[in-house]
Amino acid sequence: MPKTMSTHSLDLREAYQFHEQQQRIYTGKVASALVVFLMPAGFLLDYFVYRKETPFFLGIRLGCSAVVSIVWFLHTVSFGRRHLRFLNLMIPILPALAITWMIYETQGPASPYYAGLNLILLAISVVVHWNVAESLVAVGVVMAMYLAACFVHQGPPQQAGILFNNVYFLALTGIIVVTGNFFFDRLRVREFALNYELEKNKKQLEESNQKLTELDQIKNRFFANISHELRTPLTLIISPLETILAR
Repeated sequence: MPKTMSTHSLDLREAYQFHEQQQRIYTGKVASALVVFLMPAGFLLDYFVYRKETPFFLGIRLGCSAVVSIVWFLHTVSFGRRHLRFLNLMIPILPALAITWMIYETQGPASPYYAGLNLILLAISVVVHWNVAESLVAVGVVMAMYLAACFVHQGPPQQAGILFNNVYFLALTGIIVVTGNFFFDRLRVREFALNYELEKNKKQLEESNQKLTELDQIKNRFFANISHELRTPLTLIISPLETILAR
C-alpha cells in the first residue's frame, strides 16, 4: 500500500509539473505581449508629463519592448522552455528597469512614474501567478532598483518624505502580491489535485464500463451458442416424435 501511494504521489507531482510548465508558457507569453504593446503606449504619458524627454523616453520604451519580444519568442523554443523561471523573472524586471531609468532621469523620488512600478507588481499577481519565492525575488528586485534610482539621483533633502511615502506604498503592494500568490499557489495545487483525481476516477469508470460491456457481449455470445447447440439436436428429435405421435 505505501508503494502504491508513493507511485501515485509521484505521478501526481509529474503531472502537476507538466501542467505548470504549460501554464508558465501561456502566461509568460501573455505577460510579454502586454509589455511589448503597453510600454510604447506610455509615449502619450511622456508627452504630457515630460515633453522634453519624450524622444529619449520613447527610445527606452521601444528598447524595452524589443528585448521583451525576444523573451516572448524564447517561450516558443525548447531552449527557453528549459529556462522558464529565468524568463518569467525577466518579464517584470525589464519594464521595471526602464521605468526606474526614467525615474532617475526626471525627478527621482518626486517622479510620478513610480506608479508604474505598482502596476508591474500587481501584474505579477494578476497575470503570471508565481509562487512565493519567485514573487519575493521580483518584489525585492523592483524595490532595489527604485531605491537605487532615487539615491543615485541625489535630489533635494525635502524629497526624503516623498521617497518614504513611495517606498511605503510599494512595500504594501509587494506584501499584498506575495500574500495573494501564497494563497493562490496553494489553491492552484489543491484544485489540480482534485481535477487529477476526478479525471483518474473517470478513466477507471470508463475502463470498468468497457469491461462490463465486453462481459455482456461474451455472455450473449455464450447463450447464443448454447441455444444453437441445443436447438439442432432437439429439431432432429422432434421431427420423428411428431411422426410417431401422428401414427
